[in-house]
Amino acid sequence: MSETQQLSTPTPPPPPVPEGRRRAVLVVLSLASVVALLAIGISVVRGGTPPENTAAAPKPAATGPGNPQHPQGRATLDPSTRNDTEAAVRFNWPMIANDEFDGTALSTAHWQPYSGKTTGGTGQHDPKNLSVADGIFSITSHGTRSGGMSWAPGQMYGRWEVRAKTQVGTGYGAVMLLWPDAEDWPQGGEVDFMEIPKPERKESNFVLHFGDNNDQNGASVPGDFTQWHNYAVEWTPDHIAGFIDGQEIFRTTDKAQLPPRPMHLAIQQDVGPYGDDWIPALDATTPPQVQLQIDWVRIYGV
Repeated sequence: MSETQQLSTPTPPPPPVPEGRRRAVLVVLSLASVVALLAIGISVVRGGTPPENTAAAPKPAATGPGNPQHPQGRATLDPSTRNDTEAAVRFNWPMIANDEFDGTALSTAHWQPYSGKTTGGTGQHDPKNLSVADGIFSITSHGTRSGGMSWAPGQMYGRWEVRAKTQVGTGYGAVMLLWPDAEDWPQGGEVDFMEIPKPERKESNFVLHFGDNNDQNGASVPGDFTQWHNYAVEWTPDHIAGFIDGQEIFRTTDKAQLPPRPMHLAIQQDVGPYGDDWIPALDATTPPQVQLQIDWVRIYGV
């Protein structure tokens, strides 16, 4: 079983402040065609038509896909709570679907790999960069080529939890999120419950996107995200909450910020440069390949 790294625990700051930011849409290749807790905060595209990664550098300028924003809220995790805890186990969520990646290839029953340009045409998503081996799903990025996938069908409300770890590498941004089934971003919303764009992998971000102007609410948490962690999001008719290792790290009950229509899970690794140094460009320090690894994906009802 994969081991989980303990996160650091400085004093939590004030709650997050709404921000602004995000994503453009790409072309998806469906394989069917070719085949209590601490209330703290944190900041993080999908597929059918895969959206681009856009969460961005700290800059209070105009919002939009070309100028993503870094969340202003900061938070930490409580070390007295086991850091390999699942939110689903802690809160007794009822499972409705899952993928443990126990086979030798990606299941086409639910997953739809991406194919097309990403991050403003900088990178290329390619299904060949997705693999399953030894119980682990991997997205392997190399040069300007990477990958991603989305889960079908989507749903109105639910809970999603994913066990994942990243690898150090300049120029790649790991993302796990909920994306609107209707492909009507930004009006349909976006929920990035894990986004790690910086090369050191020392900060994960939670970002909730909402409204015609791509307004945002979210925050960031420090830690070693090259180690295994459990990332979760809960979406109900009256709130959205985010979790890492079973600890709540973000919550809003403002119904104006909640997605208006069904959403689905998306997992991808985007290629920089993107935004105001949100995802930096590849450079001489970038390894020959960088992976985002997933141990399991589990989906729950409300």
